[in-house]
Parts: sequence; C-alpha cells; structure tokens
Amino acid sequence: MNLSLLTAAPAAADPVRLAIEYAVYAAIIVIGIVVLLLLRRTGKLPKHAEFQRQLAALEEELRAFSPAAAALTRYPFLRRTAKLAAKTERLEYTATQMAEKERDGGIGNAAAKLSAAREQLAAYKFGRRGSEDLSSIAEAAEAVCAAKTIFEEILARDAELKARRETKP
Repeated sequence: MNLSLLTAAPAAADPVRLAIEYAVYAAIIVIGIVVLLLLRRTGKLPKHAEFQRQLAALEEELRAFSPAAAALTRYPFLRRTAKLAAKTERLEYTATQMAEKERDGGIGNAAAKLSAAREQLAAYKFGRRGSEDLSSIAEAAEAVCAAKTIFEEILARDAELKARRETKP
C-alpha cells in the first residue's frame, strides 16, 4: 500500500457538496431541538388548577358510571373499569411527581387518596368483582372527591400566597 496516498491532503472541496453537508447538519440540529422541546412539553407537570379539573372530570366519570354499570355486560364493564383504573393511575402518578417536585405534603396526601381509589377499582379491573357489587366504585369516587378537596385547599393557599406576594413592596 502506498503511504503517500494516505497522507496526501484532500482535494479542494466542492462548494455545492459543502453546502449540502452543512444543510444536512443544520437539519439534524433543528430536528434534535424539536425533539427535545417535545420531550420537555410532555414531561411537564400540570398546574394545580388544571390537575384539580382533571380530578373533577374523573370523579364525574366515576359517579356517572355507577348507575349505568349494572346494565353493561361483562366485557364492556371490564373495559370501562380498566379505563377508569388507568386514568386514576395516571393521575396518581402525576400527583406523586408533583408532590416530589414541590415537596408538598398536601399533594402527597392527594396522591395517597388516588392510590386508594386505584386499589378500589383494581378489583373490577381484574375481574374479582362483577357489576353486581358497585360499592368499591362509590368508594373510589369518594376518594377522588377527597383528593379534589385537598387540591381546592391548595388552590386557596396558592391564591392567598399570590395576594400576599403582590402586596409586598
């Protein structure tokens, strides 16, 4: 093998090829930035008011499901309870993340209430209970209502702190 070929300086770069390479590098950088922004947005925790609205929607779904559950056959009943359990689990996870980030015991208490609600719904999700016994769904709705009440107190505290901060010079 000829050593002079390996150490020889590269030929002058074609300007069009160089422009294409730089355009590809710029496109890769832009795509990377967009992906990072999307990841940041999806990992962002909701504000207290938004989370309280999500809890209210879950409570409403649970309370509306109880009267209609007796009329459902087994498969639609299991499917609906699995969806409600999954939604409760997502809200529990979010509340736990919020409690860790903000180091707030009140949010931690709400997460514990949501965990209790999830456990109540898990009995239906795995088929251990049928549509004849809907007491755990009512208990889950009460636990979600308790978590919602905790968040209402947190919202009142936030409003008080905001008002106090605005009055300080």
